[in-house]
Amino acid sequence: MEYKELAKLYHLDASASRESNLQSEERSRREAASTFRINLETPNGKLFIAVPRELSVLSEKVLRAEHRVSAAMRSLPGISASAVMRSLVLDEVVYTNAIEDIHSTRRQVKEALEATKGAPDARRFKELAILYLSIPEGDALVPAKPEDIRTIYDKVMDGELADGQIPDGRIFRKDGVDITAGGVAVIHRGIEPEAKIIEAVQTMLYLVESGDMPALYAAIASHYIFEYAHPFYDGNGRTGRYLLSLFLSESLSAPTVLCLSRMILENRDTYYKAFRIAENPLNRGELTFFVRSMLELLLGAQVGILDRLERSKTILDGLDESMNAAKRTYRLKPQECQIVFTLMQYESFGLMGDASVEELSRLLSLGYQMTRLYLKALEEKGIVGKLRKRNPLTFALTAKFMKEYEVEAPEWRIPVV
Repeated sequence: MEYKELAKLYHLDASASRESNLQSEERSRREAASTFRINLETPNGKLFIAVPRELSVLSEKVLRAEHRVSAAMRSLPGISASAVMRSLVLDEVVYTNAIEDIHSTRRQVKEALEATKGAPDARRFKELAILYLSIPEGDALVPAKPEDIRTIYDKVMDGELADGQIPDGRIFRKDGVDITAGGVAVIHRGIEPEAKIIEAVQTMLYLVESGDMPALYAAIASHYIFEYAHPFYDGNGRTGRYLLSLFLSESLSAPTVLCLSRMILENRDTYYKAFRIAENPLNRGELTFFVRSMLELLLGAQVGILDRLERSKTILDGLDESMNAAKRTYRLKPQECQIVFTLMQYESFGLMGDASVEELSRLLSLGYQMTRLYLKALEEKGIVGKLRKRNPLTFALTAKFMKEYEVEAPEWRIPVV
């Protein structure tokens, strides 16, 4: 039997006792031994997650798919894996911005990451990109207290806030805030005053730290609580999605969590509908359907990244053949081959083909001056050229070389936004 929303059961019940029937069904769900209860009071009652058969099956599908994602990622060698991962970071920043109708480009985000701190050419989105990059690199700040959430928010919104949007409370916003649809109809009002926001954030953090429920459920429920509380005047969506990716990374691989914003963007109606269902007064604070919708989006993200990783492996095999041919034709030294093969992978796996001297030096364990000398030799052979002639200086394969050896970027490099 299909597990239905309480609201749907109520509307399907034409009897005179449908109010009492609704209360009885709610009580049955809340008090079931398998139900996870969350200590956060809302106008519709305390939040809870029931675990019907469908939810258990869906959770199992996500975990099984995760094994395949991890195996596919491990099949890529170091530089290829790094290029794919950094490309996913660029995409995630572009897509999470696009959900909020904020335009950004992969090139813009890449240059922001490469800009030195305090440099005059530092770009927007730098701190947001660094936050996402910290997930696969394993050094992300996992928030333990409300002040940590504010620290993360300040990074997400670095350089983005206009006057009147800066949080004016002790940690979060002091006044109320409305969320509107199309700038007109109010669809939700964030929690107030600040003391209640702090309480909600503490509940969220306890949820993901306590181990009182499966980590997948806890991460998703925490996302709902954050967006329900709406702690800031602006930037709640981007901050909340980053936190969701961060919390999910405790259970899932970085490639999976770095594809979530794309899935949300492509399924915005599903994403926002999940919030509406959770806030329907007749559903009495049940988050089961919110969790189910988010798990379905996660499963979709896994299908997408699996396809991308499997195609990457095929592309890599082709690049290896091209590299061997180029080595013979141009009589390349081993270090020159390393540079060319790295740039081939950067082009093919989504980093727009160029890399700085410093980055190549670090990746290949070559000294800076030696790397520069090898690049100069490759320039003279017409294999590489300067793409970005200002700090940081970057090099890429020439169009002639790429055409000769069929090096090209796959279609997934270009976000559809």
